[in-house]
Amino acid sequence: MRIIVNELKKIWNIKILIIITVVCIAYFVLFMSFLVGSSYPRGTWFGNVDFAHHLTQNYGPTLEIDDFEDFLNYRNVIASELDLFISSNTVFAEAGIHNFHDFEAFRYDSDLRYESLGELERSLRYALLLELGYIVRSSFINEGETVDLVSDNESPLAYTRIRSFDNIVGTYQTNILRNVEWPATIDSFIAHTPINEREARRLNEIRNSDELKNIIDHHTIWYTWQYGQRLAILTILVTLILVSSLITTDRAKRVNWLQYTSKQGRSILKKQFIAILISSVSITTILIIIFAGIFSINETHEFWNNGINSFLSSQYHWLSITYGQYVLLIAIIIYLMSIGAATFVFALSRYSQSLIQLMFKVTPFFFAALMLSNWILSEFLGIFVGGNVFAQMLSLALSLFAAMAIAILIIRREKRVEIVV
Repeated sequence: MRIIVNELKKIWNIKILIIITVVCIAYFVLFMSFLVGSSYPRGTWFGNVDFAHHLTQNYGPTLEIDDFEDFLNYRNVIASELDLFISSNTVFAEAGIHNFHDFEAFRYDSDLRYESLGELERSLRYALLLELGYIVRSSFINEGETVDLVSDNESPLAYTRIRSFDNIVGTYQTNILRNVEWPATIDSFIAHTPINEREARRLNEIRNSDELKNIIDHHTIWYTWQYGQRLAILTILVTLILVSSLITTDRAKRVNWLQYTSKQGRSILKKQFIAILISSVSITTILIIIFAGIFSINETHEFWNNGINSFLSSQYHWLSITYGQYVLLIAIIIYLMSIGAATFVFALSRYSQSLIQLMFKVTPFFFAALMLSNWILSEFLGIFVGGNVFAQMLSLALSLFAAMAIAILIIRREKRVEIVV
């Protein structure tokens, strides 16, 4: 155990940790920062993300029919907020519109007569839509200058919410209640997507079960696997930086020659391999904790118990699991990737007499690992994404098995190796 601890000290040196810190910061800024914070549509009521949070907080991980009927009353709450905004706005008052009901009637009528509207009516319609936030920004060229048309008043978030609300209601009616003329999203997916028999069986299983009552938006899934995919690449890179130099440095200094002179010395390579594996798991744990903490800004953890197949999403998955299990599976794959990378670099280090030699061997391996990681985690567990999830998992398992087998053979051979000058 003392030898393993000493090897760990050699791996976790200050110089390497500083390099890893710089790499992590630079990588996050360049490739991961856009996936957290303001870029994630949380708090904007854009799409269905905020309503997915609202529904989860009020009804739990699924939206049952009774819950949906109760949810319909929420439109009145939003409309009352819009009534207050409209009643206090001079633009609407001048148009003879005093509440949201008046505005809906005006918009419905103007939509029906849009082609026959005069210039004044179109201008009025545009002004009201702009004021209410339906039109966020428009621009035109006036004497060579671009002029932006933006409401002087802050556009009411309530109007965005009511539009999203209507979208949620329509989506539930289409995909769960099936009481509208349009086909369910999953039916369209089955009908128009070139899928094989196994994929079709899985899609029919999802359609005929209660899985689509789950509450989660496709943005949540997309941001999660994108973030996990990039974290996997960073973890592989950091693992290679952390453990690469241990054995090669010893061989460059010919420390292994001294080790070969005793039975205990010949077993040091095994202890170094254990130290490398411990370091791999440790650095992966640290990175997952840090970067999961950063990603928590998006508040996707609120969907931890929600299933990943949902009426709010047009993406369907092979497994009937929760979002929390989905995240844990990504974390497990990242661990396996890191362990596999550490094991392969252990084997490469054994046959490298200098760090330069090792670098030339590790570089192509890193790109191969990057390709494998992207192949597995891109649209993770998604049906029809250009890859077979079972083949992907098998490839990962075989790669890890091969790395472990090679490492074990090297360790056994080390006990019988002869010194060659």
